[in-house]
Amino acid sequence: MKILFLVPPETLSLESSVPKALEGGKGYYPKLGLLYVAAYYERETGDTPVFIDCPPENVTESDLRQRVRKIKPDMVAMSIMTFNLLDALQSAKVLKQELPNVKICLGGPHVNLYPEETLKLPLIDYVVFGEGEPIFTKLIQTLDAEGPDSDALKNIKGLGWKHNGVAQVNAPETELLDLDTLPNPARHLVDVSKYVHIIGEGLQFFTIQATRGCPAACSFCDIRKTTFRTRSAENVVAEVEELVAQGVDDLFFVDDTITINKKNLLEFCNLIVKRGIKINYKISARVDTVNEEILRALKRSGCYRIHYGIESATPRHLKYLQKGQTTEKVERACKMTRKAGIGFFAYMMIGIPYETRKEMFATVNLAKQLKPDYAQFSICTPYPKTELYFQMLREGIIPRDYWQEFAENPTPDFKIQFWNRHFTEKTLREIQDECHARFYSQPTYIMKQMTKVRSWSDFSAKVRMGSKILTSRLSFT
Repeated sequence: MKILFLVPPETLSLESSVPKALEGGKGYYPKLGLLYVAAYYERETGDTPVFIDCPPENVTESDLRQRVRKIKPDMVAMSIMTFNLLDALQSAKVLKQELPNVKICLGGPHVNLYPEETLKLPLIDYVVFGEGEPIFTKLIQTLDAEGPDSDALKNIKGLGWKHNGVAQVNAPETELLDLDTLPNPARHLVDVSKYVHIIGEGLQFFTIQATRGCPAACSFCDIRKTTFRTRSAENVVAEVEELVAQGVDDLFFVDDTITINKKNLLEFCNLIVKRGIKINYKISARVDTVNEEILRALKRSGCYRIHYGIESATPRHLKYLQKGQTTEKVERACKMTRKAGIGFFAYMMIGIPYETRKEMFATVNLAKQLKPDYAQFSICTPYPKTELYFQMLREGIIPRDYWQEFAENPTPDFKIQFWNRHFTEKTLREIQDECHARFYSQPTYIMKQMTKVRSWSDFSAKVRMGSKILTSRLSFT
C-alpha cells in the first residue's frame, strides 16, 4: 500500500483560548507524534511513506488536490486534536473526491478521547487510539497480507474499523511502549527548514521528546495522572547529535514535565557537556520539580528557557485547578531559575470559575513581579473529558456535554465556550487583551527585550506581535 501521512491545511480550526495576536505568526511546530508513527512504519515494513505538512509548506486545499493526484495514496493517516478535527474532515472530503477508493485513518488526542464517535463519521474508515506507532503498522500489514475483510483486524488492540459500514472498535492497548525501542521521528520525510519559532535562540528550530506521561493532577490537563516514562539519557543524546548534524541548533522538548526524573535528566545534561555538543534548548517543568543542582546542569548543557505552568496568583483557584503548588513555590523556583541564568515563560490563566476581575489582574501583577521573559494569559477552558470539564458539569456551570455533541456531529459553526457565570465571552476576551497589554507594555520589559534582539527579522516579528497586542487593547479602551 502507498501511505500518505498528512497534516491538513488550517481552514476550519477552532479558535483557542489564546488570543490570535499571540497564536498568529509565531511559527510552526513539527507534528512529532505523526513523525514517530511514520518512522515506526518505515522501519517495520521497509516502505518509505510520503509526508505532507500543509501549514509550514503553505499547501492549500487546491495544492493538496494536485499532489494527491500524483501520489495516488491507498491510505491517508492524520493525527488530530479536537481543534483541527474539522480541518481533517475537510481534507478527507477533498481526498475522497479526488480518489474515491482512498482510505482515511485518524489517530491522535481527539481519537484517544472519542474513538467510536470519530469512526462513525461518514468519511472515516479506520481509527487508531493509544500509542499509535505499532497499531497503525499492524493495520497496514494486516490489510496488505489479508485484505480489508480479514478477521485478524479484530486482534489489533487500539484499532477501530468499519465492516460493511458498521463501526467495530476493539479493546484499547494497555501495554505501554518501551520508549528506547522507538526509532527517531522520520524527519527525513519533511523539510526541516520550514519549522521556525520567533522566540527561539538558534537559527534552525525543531522539537524532541524524551518522556511521555505526567503524574501531576492538574484538572485542566488531558494527561493528568498518567504513567511517566523516560527514554535513557544516551538514547536522547544520540538523537540530539543527529539533529545537530542536520543543522538544528534550537530544540524544544515537548515533554509536559521532563524534570520529574532528575537522575535521568542530570545524566542527559552531563552527556551533552561531556561530548561537547553545542545546542540551545528549552523545556517545560513544574515549579516544584526543579532545584539548584538541576538548574545549573540545564544551564551548562544549553537550556535557555523553562516553561512554567503558574496559572493563578490566588490560592483558592490553584486549589480548584488541583495544581498542587503555591505562590511561594512559584516565587522560589522563578528566583532560582533567574539565578541560574535561565529565562522562563509563564503560563497564566484567567476566567477560572468564580474568579473576579480583581483576581485576574492580581495574576497579571504576579507575572510582572516574577519578571519572566514571556507571559501568556489563556482563558480557563474545560477541554474534552478533562477532570475540570467533568467537575464543571457536576457543579452545573456547564449545562450539557457539548464536547460529546461536537464529537458526534462536528460542524463549522461550533465555538469553544468559556464558562464563567460573571463574565461574557466578549468581556473575558477584553480582560485577556488587557492582561497581555499590562504585561507587555511595561517600559522595563520593552527595554529588556530590545537587548535580546538577534536580527532584523527577529526585531520585526516581535514588533508585529507587540503591535497586535497593543492594538487589541486599544480596540476597547
